[in-house]
Amino acid sequence: MKPLPSSPIGRQPGRTSRAGLTLTEVTISTFLVGLVLVSALSGVTGVYKTWIASESQHKAAALARQMMSEIMQQEYKETGVLPSLGIELPETSLNRALWDDVDDYDGWQSTPEDKNGFPLAGYSGWTREVTVDYANVSSPQNTAASDQGLKRITVTVTEPGGRQTILVGYRSQWGVLESAPEADTTVQSWAGVELQTGQGVALQGGTEITNHAEDP
Repeated sequence: MKPLPSSPIGRQPGRTSRAGLTLTEVTISTFLVGLVLVSALSGVTGVYKTWIASESQHKAAALARQMMSEIMQQEYKETGVLPSLGIELPETSLNRALWDDVDDYDGWQSTPEDKNGFPLAGYSGWTREVTVDYANVSSPQNTAASDQGLKRITVTVTEPGGRQTILVGYRSQWGVLESAPEADTTVQSWAGVELQTGQGVALQGGTEITNHAEDP
């Protein structure tokens, strides 16, 4: 009986060995990896831009609500003077702490600051402005030539890039805010919160608190 022919150890009959990847395979693999990286980076960039835009929108809305809350806490109009829009003596345009009625804010514009004139941190390049108009009682979106007992307040917040957030409110001379308090007191007009991230970015939010003399 003749012995069966043997094959070299480590090799199978009918197969040839390969030394490694060809240049074509390396090129295709590199191309595919590059496509994956580009897609991944594009996704990360989109998420980052969305996050930045969302942060700016929250900051702008908080600034607008804070200013609207401050204005709404003032009296509808100055007593004992002729009705007009703007500040009255001895009020000055440089000291918001002296303003005591809604239309004192008409035409005001400044970088974000509190009522005492101290700048708010983190808002470099931002601006806030206010316009107050007499509103038509039957169609409040339209401006009236004289006071009909309703004022339209428009607060505009402008970001450093130019995008604007506009908040519109109405104040009536017949509203509950015109109820005279029984005694002088200090009230809380706005509540807010600020979240600080590890990268030094602050997220802010808040809301106005409607104060009145007594519950209906």
